[in-house]
Amino acid sequence: MSPVESRKSVDVPRAAPPPPPTQEMPRYEEGDFDPYNYSSPTHGTSSIPSFPLPTSPPAPTGSGRPSTRQSMDAARSNIRRSVDVTRPSMESGFVANDIDLTSQSTWWLQPNSLPPPLHGRKDILFESEESTASDPHSGKTIVTRDIYVLFQDYSQTVITVRFNPHDPSDVELEQRHEPPPRTLRQDQLEQSYERFGRAISEAVSSKKETVVGDGTPQALIYELLRPFKDALLPVGTRAYGALVYSNLANASTTQNDEIRPGDIISIRNAKFQGKHGAMHAKYSMEVGKPDHVGIVAEWDGTKKKVRAWEQGRESKKVKVESFKLDDLRSGEIKIWRVMPRSWVGWEGGN
Repeated sequence: MSPVESRKSVDVPRAAPPPPPTQEMPRYEEGDFDPYNYSSPTHGTSSIPSFPLPTSPPAPTGSGRPSTRQSMDAARSNIRRSVDVTRPSMESGFVANDIDLTSQSTWWLQPNSLPPPLHGRKDILFESEESTASDPHSGKTIVTRDIYVLFQDYSQTVITVRFNPHDPSDVELEQRHEPPPRTLRQDQLEQSYERFGRAISEAVSSKKETVVGDGTPQALIYELLRPFKDALLPVGTRAYGALVYSNLANASTTQNDEIRPGDIISIRNAKFQGKHGAMHAKYSMEVGKPDHVGIVAEWDGTKKKVRAWEQGRESKKVKVESFKLDDLRSGEIKIWRVMPRSWVGWEGGN
């Protein structure tokens, strides 16, 4: 038996070579033998059990790579590509992700419309731009519509649709995703406050004891933002600008700047319990079922207490309510700084 045939496993440590045989040993060209290539030729029997490998498409022809090397290298690269394609959200870390554009529904033929998966969502803000041109070669009319969809973490998906309005089957659909804006420095947050927050604080006091819009909490916010054509509008009922303060049931808190009058406070599924008043009477209240929002009137950092303008909770009329952050037992409180549209790369006005 030749030395090659007596070799039981490629993983056995090498020992001193035996005396040279009388017959010439087989020669292996570079690339023919790979200890990790289970498809390469084997000699004799092996004690290593065989394990099935992932299947992969055939290696492209004309590459010059020997066919005996295609199994592991090709399988590894194809598997990695498939994982990257199917798991973008886990690697990107933001909400914007591939959307099923479902070309069969012809949703783009309706003006100012969205793909079906986005219908009825209350956690997005979207705008669209449209242009029409004639194809110089075919003479047909082509409509191009760009749809900008902003999510609650301020990442966004941009959908581009090019279609022939007279032929629903003649359409091209594309999408790309952009991450949220980078975290702002404290001086940048202060600049935004001077641009919007101070004026909002002055304007809200004039709404005292009135009903704004339909009397809902969100109507007060939209009314106060209406004079600012360059202010970024709320993302549904979930996000209102750059995050200044976040409190999740007093188990996790973050603060990026001082809380200021004119900031926006949002409360979701919150329960407060504690004592208040001169007699330290016990109290308990639930806020944010559904989502509640108001305008900061005053912040007491020593007592961790926010006084805020609100409407649509206990009364439809605008009034001031106090929230002691240390008394939060469950739910979340977030305080936001109104930002310009340019913060997310949007041009023009509302």
